[in-house]
Amino acid sequence: MIVFILAVWVLYLLLRLRRLRAVMKKAADALESRKSFLLNEKGNWPKRYFLDRMAREINTLTDIRRHSERREEGYFQQVETALENLIEAVLIVNDENQLVMANPAARRLLRIEGRTEGKRVEQYLQSPQFLELMKRIRAGEYSGFQEIELVRGKTSHTFEVTGAPIPNADPHAPDMTLFVLHDITRLKILEGVRKEFVANVSHELRTPVTIIKGYADTLVEDQDSLEPEDRARFLAKIQKSVNRLHLLLEDLLVLSRLEWGTESVSREAYPLPQIIRELQENIQPRLEENGKKLLVELDPMIDRLMLDPIKISRVFQNVCDNITRYAKGFTTIQIRARYEDGKVRVSIEDDGCGIPAADVPHIFERFYRVDKGRSRELGGTGLGLSIVKHIIQLHGGEVAAHSVEGEGTRIEFTLPDTSAEAAARVAAERRRSAQAG
Repeated sequence: MIVFILAVWVLYLLLRLRRLRAVMKKAADALESRKSFLLNEKGNWPKRYFLDRMAREINTLTDIRRHSERREEGYFQQVETALENLIEAVLIVNDENQLVMANPAARRLLRIEGRTEGKRVEQYLQSPQFLELMKRIRAGEYSGFQEIELVRGKTSHTFEVTGAPIPNADPHAPDMTLFVLHDITRLKILEGVRKEFVANVSHELRTPVTIIKGYADTLVEDQDSLEPEDRARFLAKIQKSVNRLHLLLEDLLVLSRLEWGTESVSREAYPLPQIIRELQENIQPRLEENGKKLLVELDPMIDRLMLDPIKISRVFQNVCDNITRYAKGFTTIQIRARYEDGKVRVSIEDDGCGIPAADVPHIFERFYRVDKGRSRELGGTGLGLSIVKHIIQLHGGEVAAHSVEGEGTRIEFTLPDTSAEAAARVAAERRRSAQAG
């Protein structure tokens, strides 16, 4: 009898143990799957074993963990979105110089394809400056920005780099360092342009100011002993230098407004042939006095264009002034204008000394002179063709120079036809081309 009772009791305990194991397994599965733990056992025995309390605690912990994971996932998505949209290149590198992460900007910069994990940074960044910076940051010897230069083929880029170690709560995890690379190449170019501009302006101002000061000092110190002829000659020199300063400052102001877009273009329907005829009337007498001539060849289809007549007049005047000043030996200026494909193409050509091939790409730059000494003697500011370029660009056109040394130079520019008669002129031009063909 006792044996029977013991057997029944053992069987009951085994069944209860089996059910308890099933409950524990469900609890473990719920924890692993981050789901709520439902205790569906009948009777009071779960309470006696505190299983109901365990179920509530498991559910609470599961809810906390689920909420924490969602918040962490949202945080990582925000960080990932921010990194993907940054224009700066961001790199995370471990203590073995292996890439852990590179955002899209870094991938484009370093031309990284595929996965980055495990690839060494030296494979993409061959810069001793950067490697030295990595060592100093890891050693805690540097904090701030450092400029480094990266050369890829024929191009060079300058970057402002900063970095910092990433704190790690796990002592067994590898140390990692964050680097941010900001491309300042364009800023460096602009800084160089600014310095060059200041140096050029200073140089251009120095000569007339020195002349004015020298003659003014002489007039003040020797006013009692100077002959009237000398006094008049000195005053004429001062006046000439003042006029040159005035011209230089006027050109600088015009060019500055054109470059910054603050110079307005007052377009109106104005006949381009009239601008050319007025130019011809102004400079033809001066040319004929020196045995030179101005020839004009106009397409009869060209009439009114939407343009700023004052600024376009200045374009023609500046180019012709350049020819009369610097084209040694020229005898003829030829102005041609023809209509083609909805625009007017104008060329102004001389038969003078021409320009060396190395100088041709630079003649539209500010203060650029082919013969620097002679240009200053002739009173040029070095800004005329730069102003021409900006005026044409403001009208939506293009400008170019062609020259053969010893044969002459041709300045060519286009003016889009946006007038009300443009469509009719294009149709007429096409009919003319078809008939000619």
